[in-house]
Amino acid sequence: MSMNKYRPELGRPASGRRRLKDLLLQSDNRCCADCNAPDPKWASANIGVFICLKCCGVHRSLGTHISKVLSVTLDDWSEDEVEAMIEVGGNASANSIYEAYFPEGYTKPGPDASHEQRAKFIRSKYELQEFLKPSLRIVSGKSSLGSSSAKSFMDSFKSSSTQRLAW
Repeated sequence: MSMNKYRPELGRPASGRRRLKDLLLQSDNRCCADCNAPDPKWASANIGVFICLKCCGVHRSLGTHISKVLSVTLDDWSEDEVEAMIEVGGNASANSIYEAYFPEGYTKPGPDASHEQRAKFIRSKYELQEFLKPSLRIVSGKSSLGSSSAKSFMDSFKSSSTQRLAW
């Protein structure tokens, strides 16, 4: 590999980090996706948004199963994480989904919002999915597969495991 494509100090190709920074420089990503604070330095890799330090704390409290928070500059990103961010397309694209159905008269918190206002909004947006188009909401605790499909999947797994053990 040529030295201009690989940076040994990072242990991976520079192209992923460069592509992430290029995405951050797009105009809609220059402000936090949740409060519009300028110059976000954090991201939720699995949601695909750039966020500020104050919103980052709330995202971390949601758990990584909802929001996996990484520093844009300090953390090492896997190629899959960079690809996921690029695939979403950034804040405007993600917000067009997660903020599709704001109640009439509702406004998102601003950069100077209290922690409580921020937490309520971010939980409503990502954990409770209150602003998503109803057909896109994921209901916690319920499988998107019918129970008979899930059962037949588990049954097929059990029978193939038993067959392997019998050999």
